[in-house]
Amino acid sequence: MKLCGLGILLSALITLLAGCGSSEGSRKDADSSPDVRERKVLLSQTERQFNPSDYDDEIEAVVQQHEIEQQRAASEASKDSLIIESEPTQGYRIQIFATSNIDEANAMRLTTVQRVTEDSVYIVYDPPVYKVRVGDFRTRAEASQKLGALSNIGFPDAWIVGDRIMIRKIVRVPSSPSPREE
Repeated sequence: MKLCGLGILLSALITLLAGCGSSEGSRKDADSSPDVRERKVLLSQTERQFNPSDYDDEIEAVVQQHEIEQQRAASEASKDSLIIESEPTQGYRIQIFATSNIDEANAMRLTTVQRVTEDSVYIVYDPPVYKVRVGDFRTRAEASQKLGALSNIGFPDAWIVGDRIMIRKIVRVPSSPSPREE
C-alpha cells in the first residue's frame, strides 16, 4: 500500500517536472520565430522614422491660446479679493463647562454649538481638565453682556475668564498687476 502511494507520488512529480521543462523550451522557440524577429525590425524602423515635431501644435495657435488665458486671468485678477485675517490677542471668553473626560467636553461643545450659533465654541485643555469656552470678547463688558444671554438659555453656572482670543477682521486685498504690466 505504501509502495503504491509512493509510486503515484513519484510519477506525479516526474510529470510536473517534465511539463515545466517543456514550457521553457517552447518559450525559447517562440522568441526565435520569424514573426517576433519581424516585429522587432519593424519597431526599430518605426523608431528611426519617428519625428516628434510632427505632433507639435502650430506656434501661432499656442501663442493665441496663451494670450486668451492671460486676458481671462487679468479680468479675474482685476477684482479685489476679500480675506479674513485672524489676529491672536489677550481678551475674554465665557467658560460654561469643565471636566476631566474628553468625551463629555466634546458632547457639551456640540450641545453649545447648537444653542449658540453666533459665537465660536472652544475646548481648552489645561491638564487634567477640559474646559468648554464660548466667544472671543475684547473687553470684559462685552463678555458680561453675553454672559446674561448664556445663563438665560441654559448655562447658569457660566463665568468670565481671561484667555488668548482670535480677533477676525475682513481685509480687502487689491489685485496684483499682471507680469506684463510691471
